[in-house]
Amino acid sequence: MRRQVEVLGMIWQNGKEVHDGKAVVSIYDSAMMFGDTAFEMERTFNKNIFKLSEHIDRLLTSIKILGIEIPYTKSDLLFAHDEYLHRMIEIFPEVEEWRFLINVTRGILPIYQEMLEDNGDPTVTIAAFPLRHVLKGKSHLYVEGVKAIIPSQRAIPHHLLDARIKSRSRQHYQVANLDVARQDPEAWALLLDPDGLVAEGTGSNFFIVNQHKEVMTPKPINCLRGISRQYVMSMVRPDRMIEGDITLYDIVTAREAFFTCTPYSILPCTHINGMPIGNGKVGVITYALTQKWSQTVGINFVEQARRWDNE
Repeated sequence: MRRQVEVLGMIWQNGKEVHDGKAVVSIYDSAMMFGDTAFEMERTFNKNIFKLSEHIDRLLTSIKILGIEIPYTKSDLLFAHDEYLHRMIEIFPEVEEWRFLINVTRGILPIYQEMLEDNGDPTVTIAAFPLRHVLKGKSHLYVEGVKAIIPSQRAIPHHLLDARIKSRSRQHYQVANLDVARQDPEAWALLLDPDGLVAEGTGSNFFIVNQHKEVMTPKPINCLRGISRQYVMSMVRPDRMIEGDITLYDIVTAREAFFTCTPYSILPCTHINGMPIGNGKVGVITYALTQKWSQTVGINFVEQARRWDNE
């Protein structure tokens, strides 16, 4: 227990290693008032952070659009991650894989700065914890698949809140999760946009394999341009990969479906609103993409997750 507390207690904040008890954000920070925090979540494979450069690029794009200025370059953030990871590996060599989280807040709002004698600088925090704490008890999803439910909550259209900006302004995700949890605590929410087209999951992207064995995913307009999403697209032959409009009808009549997200990488989706997708089992293309991903990163992450279930 003590070692677990120590793992969670080491935080990188504004260039310094601090205990998480001192890694705080003021209640007067814009992040608390408006939720305008940019963030990224990453994971390792074989103790190497997957697609870190792409994650940092997206983070820098998000803070540029949000108008948050930080005193760190891309090189600085890459180095900070690398240094922090090696520090954690040195202290906890028994941890197989790590989950990383970087948050960038705007800082204390101007109306409170004089009262608090604060200049309103942004806060950049990097935290890491064992990935097994996220995946433990979930390996069966790789075999059985996820059951998805479409909630009443719709995705917010991009002209109101652009989902391509990875920020903490995501109350609609939580409303969708609560709606789905009341129906099935184990199901995942799959949001439609205001036009009734599939947008995304609450922290994941969605794909189907149609009757022509083409892999389809929603256009990146009302959904996040996920790093895992892009990686899967790169593994599919260009003439078999489609970014287009997907409806509930398309899902029900599809051969197979799957979600992509950073911690799980790729997860089959076998049911939608209680109806089986295809034969209600993991599809051959989903399985092939999972195997190809594992081979590329040099670790069978499905077997790894299964092993963590038994630890």
